Amino acid sequence: MTPTIDMTTIAAIVPAAGSSRRMGSPKLLLEFEGRPLIARVVSALLAGGARPVIVVTPPPDAPEGPPLAEAASRAGAVVVAPETRPAEMRDSIELAVAELERSAEPPQAVVLAPADSPMLDGSIVARVLACWRERPEAIVIPTAGGRRGHPIVVPWRLARTIADLPPDVGVNALVANHAADVVEIEVGDESVVTDLDTPDDLRRLQGQGGEVQERSVRLFAIARERAGRGEVSVRLPARATVADLRAALAEQVPELASIAPQVMIAVDSEYADDDHELKPGASLAVIPPVSGG
Repeated sequence: MTPTIDMTTIAAIVPAAGSSRRMGSPKLLLEFEGRPLIARVVSALLAGGARPVIVVTPPPDAPEGPPLAEAASRAGAVVVAPETRPAEMRDSIELAVAELERSAEPPQAVVLAPADSPMLDGSIVARVLACWRERPEAIVIPTAGGRRGHPIVVPWRLARTIADLPPDVGVNALVANHAADVVEIEVGDESVVTDLDTPDDLRRLQGQGGEVQERSVRLFAIARERAGRGEVSVRLPARATVADLRAALAEQVPELASIAPQVMIAVDSEYADDDHELKPGASLAVIPPVSGG
């Protein structure tokens, strides 16, 4: 079902047309948690509230073009596949902005998200979007330990000017030109500064992040009210328990931190104890605290 467009619609742009020269193979088709990386990135953006998600892929005659486009489309993205491969990331972003310009209702802002973000998390996306909604004239940039990362949110009025930048500069110049409008949000999560470029990056991530899974959790009653949405996405160890889920909710979804210890957790529609292991594919839900007793 297509979500209702509200007055603060925020689209996402994922430039995914690179040739992965440093990796030596199409990195966006590498599997993370059982699905291609591009699908994981699209899912995280959608879970965080960005819509639509525009993915700019390699051209159809590139070997990786059609499978990457299919993976992105299946994950829920709108795919833009140019006839020739964009030379720079900025070129891909301009194509996506042009696609949004043609829509009946352009967004109020766009999220710029690198496609090679293997640890991108829906809850982080939601926090960055919430920050922008409080400061809709700002460019919002997440940080971790003082380091700037992604995804960033750019007001639509500025996104539309990317094509007017000098031809020899990237989108970073837009941020530099509007430094007074930049708002940084410290998220305390290395995922915003983690990318995937080389085989060494892949080995490191498989050693520390490859054993991490992103799980969707449905929220009801007060949990839904506090989070402001009916579903959140959290990162969990591969062999996570209900106790791990509680801890992840408290850490990764600050709005739920105070109630995470008291809520009931349902696994496949049945209440589960804290030592219950969360099997892959199991449905998860947060039930409001039970009063009394």
